[in-house]
Amino acid sequence: MRSRVVIPETRKIEISDGDWLIVRKRLTHGETQAAYKRRYLSGVDGQVRIDPIQIGHAQILAYLVDWSLTSPDGEKIDIRGESADYVEAAINSFDDESVGEILAAIRQHESEMIAAREEEKKTIPSGAIASSPISESPARVAGGTSGSVN
Repeated sequence: MRSRVVIPETRKIEISDGDWLIVRKRLTHGETQAAYKRRYLSGVDGQVRIDPIQIGHAQILAYLVDWSLTSPDGEKIDIRGESADYVEAAINSFDDESVGEILAAIRQHESEMIAAREEEKKTIPSGAIASSPISESPARVAGGTSGSVN
């Protein structure tokens, strides 16, 4: 029987120039909801709208745990354990091509993880019982009744 709890595992992804990203293998429901929430704006009129600029950032922020990226002086930009706003500010300091590369790597990772989960589902026979059957009560097995009349 499978557990529905997401195990907090990470994966290292190599990107150009010898740099790497550490990403979550799989998002929890809460992490997914936070990513969706970051994609929306509340308008002055009270209407909620998708913020197209945040779609990619929300996906990056949901998956990204750490990286090897550095500042212009060669110091690693530390993001592990930092807030999403802090990480987003760091991302906003990069050039468009670098952010595009990070997003593409994370999207590729997400596609691979979805495909892997689909393969796992295929290994469970359809119609298989996910939990053990309920056993009969000892009184019923011994031939007794519940005491009710029909």
